Amino acid sequence: MKHKIWLSAALMLGTCGLQAAGVGTTGASFLKVGVGARELALGSAASVLTEGANAANWNPGKLAGLKQRSLSASYNMLFIDESQGYLGYAAPLENGAGVIGAGVNYLTVADIEKRAGDTDNADSKFSNNNMAVSLSYARAEVRPNLALGVNLKYISQKLDTQTDKAIALDLGSTYKISSAWTAAFVVQNLGGNIGPDKLPLILKCGAATRFFGDKLAVAADADWLANDERFYLDLGAEYALKGGLAFRAGYQLGRSADKLGGLTGFGAGLGLKFDRFALDYAYVPFGDLGDTHRMTLGFNF
Repeated sequence: MKHKIWLSAALMLGTCGLQAAGVGTTGASFLKVGVGARELALGSAASVLTEGANAANWNPGKLAGLKQRSLSASYNMLFIDESQGYLGYAAPLENGAGVIGAGVNYLTVADIEKRAGDTDNADSKFSNNNMAVSLSYARAEVRPNLALGVNLKYISQKLDTQTDKAIALDLGSTYKISSAWTAAFVVQNLGGNIGPDKLPLILKCGAATRFFGDKLAVAADADWLANDERFYLDLGAEYALKGGLAFRAGYQLGRSADKLGGLTGFGAGLGLKFDRFALDYAYVPFGDLGDTHRMTLGFNF
């Protein structure tokens, strides 16, 4: 039965991957921008290591492990006039009936200049507003050692006067291979089109393990952006010290195809835990576009 479950998941991922549309042809591109400082510091190798309410952005199956209510808030000042934010909440249901969650992810680009001709001064300014509202459900032990989760997402993007909307699903799973190893399969943005463009279908599989009394966690993920024809291999590690301090670093192989130069693909950061609070920071450079700094605040209660 275990082999049949994993074979079915692998075939599902492979079938979805045949629907390639071409580089740069997808809409709602903000869905490809990672959310959460901890996960980005790990080089996006997060399908197994992601935690708390923010797990819905990486693998809704990981929500199944929540034992307390979780609140997560992120804010990222990306590039000039571009900002991203996320607010998520998840809570376990009574009697082990699973975990539910909700979240809002947005990305805004402000003060884009509009011109009717070749002039020095802009005629006016407009913005690009993107938002995804999600509802999540996850359950542990659907089969022995197997957890499953799903996100239902309402997606909207507005560029000047043009507004497009779509509905999509995320499907996630984790499987406890042994006491040391856990694996994951994830399908993100499974749906139709948003406006004239396809959604950015992302297929993710990964594994993680821990060493030295669980102080060191290492993970590797493979990402296939099916409609964008991009493949990335994510490698990440986290070392936790006494007192709640953790150091993280990661690298996303394959970013050279984006031709941004510099340290594109690299991520690093640290985290602090204070009883129920967690504060995470990540430094993520994007070559010629510039460096980004991500902050996430988590609270369990």
